[in-house]
Amino acid sequence: MTEITKALPCDAEEIYAIYESLKGSPGCTWDEEYPTLEFVLYDIEERNSLYKLTEDGVIIAAAYLGDFEEKERPDCFDKLLKRLGEFSRVGVRRDHHRKGYAERLLRALLDEAVKLGYDGLALLVGTENFGAMSLYEKIGFRRCGDGVLYDTHWYFYEQKL
Repeated sequence: MTEITKALPCDAEEIYAIYESLKGSPGCTWDEEYPTLEFVLYDIEERNSLYKLTEDGVIIAAAYLGDFEEKERPDCFDKLLKRLGEFSRVGVRRDHHRKGYAERLLRALLDEAVKLGYDGLALLVGTENFGAMSLYEKIGFRRCGDGVLYDTHWYFYEQKL
């Protein structure tokens, strides 16, 4: 049985292990400095904004859905969007890639974003992360620009809700 719920503190190590396993994957911008276990715990305990997809009690995927994190909003994002949310730290267990789990999780979180009062969502994706770009476009995001943040070149995507 597949279930999507908010992550709990007891899930942090398992989610962090997923993130760690993805570092070094083609297109993945993550490294030893990001994301850390502290980011996972912060998303769970302080923000209450980390979600998990479980199947038969095993965490398969996780993603952050919360307020847009960047201090300065890139100019390419629609200025009419007053409450901009964000997807970030989307990760799926390697042995479950290409089986639709990320799409299932993100589609459920699109519905959750509406319930939370967001009028749009934004995300950053590494310019070499072709699989992620394809998925985001499939679920309705459009590329609206690009830029450098954290010493990395990103494509910026948004979706109006």
